[in-house]
Amino acid sequence: MKYWVATIAILLSCWRLSAQKQMKLWYDKPATRWTEALPVGNGRLGAMIFGRPAVELVQLNESTLWSGGPVKTNVNPEAASYLPFIRNALLNHKDYAKADSLTRKMQGLYSESYMPMADLLIRQNFNDSPPSSY
Repeated sequence: MKYWVATIAILLSCWRLSAQKQMKLWYDKPATRWTEALPVGNGRLGAMIFGRPAVELVQLNESTLWSGGPVKTNVNPEAASYLPFIRNALLNHKDYAKADSLTRKMQGLYSESYMPMADLLIRQNFNDSPPSSY
């Protein structure tokens, strides 16, 4: 009986996996600015991929690289109290300037800037000749 239950469970999970749609990201040109690049990462390590065929640029990052010193994890305990006012400014009044100033109050202390770790350039050789250097 145990084997039948395990077999059915495996078959159902395989059926569920095969029913999922194939998801693809498709870009028709390389990124020219940082905001156009594809962000990848796990929340601690990250990169921005620009999609350049001949010389790919991958900007690497790590979560501890900041231009300032350590800050508290909850820099503004009053942040949640501003949210209804921000929503009201955006949804009811379309007052984007007011919403922007209120979101800055949610952020609390200025926590400096996130800093890039490194640029990684990957050169591709698209002809049959061997590379000129290693």
